[in-house]
Amino acid sequence: MLLRVHNLTKTYGKEFAVRSISFDINQGDYVAIIGPSGSGKTTLLSLLTGMLSPTEGDILFDNKRLGQLSKKELAEMRASELGLVFQFSELVGNLNVRENILLPALFTRKFSNAEYQRKCTYLIEHLKLENIQNKLPRELSGGQIQKTAIARSLINDPSILFADEPSGDLDPENSYLVQLLLNEFNKKNLSIILVTHDMKLAYDAQTIYEMKAGQFDQVIKGK
Repeated sequence: MLLRVHNLTKTYGKEFAVRSISFDINQGDYVAIIGPSGSGKTTLLSLLTGMLSPTEGDILFDNKRLGQLSKKELAEMRASELGLVFQFSELVGNLNVRENILLPALFTRKFSNAEYQRKCTYLIEHLKLENIQNKLPRELSGGQIQKTAIARSLINDPSILFADEPSGDLDPENSYLVQLLLNEFNKKNLSIILVTHDMKLAYDAQTIYEMKAGQFDQVIKGK
């Protein structure tokens, strides 16, 4: 079991943002979470990645309890084993596209320099970033920033990718490029938890949960 979530709950005062959610993720699983804005999807991802602490419940990643890890251990885990794509992805302003994609390599050194360069070129080509790879973030469109953030999230070959609306700023052509890339990495055994309003993207997942009022209201597809 790669990820086990048990009775996960997050409250703010008397209000439930996430309520009594339990599910398991095995290596290679692809899960999509859909639902209206304000239903708790982004809060759930923040809990699963250790950005927020739950009010109740447990999250185990690779048999490690997130609540028992230090801030340093959490940061190391995110850098090495988790791929993170959030709605408003930020790039480092004084680094170009290629340097931003390679940034996680500075913190983990999972691969050789040559292997990182090969992986970076592969991602740049698949997301059609070749013509802007030497540009700085201030010279990019919102969609180009999002594609760069997606490439950065995959450079370390994470065990699991958490993606919050990865196609949100993209036109249909670029959404399709992201869709193909996610499917390709999933076939290579990358686990994916995806929050999206894009049903074309969602229906590639093995399991689709619909979230309402902080809970998994129903299973649209899968288990």
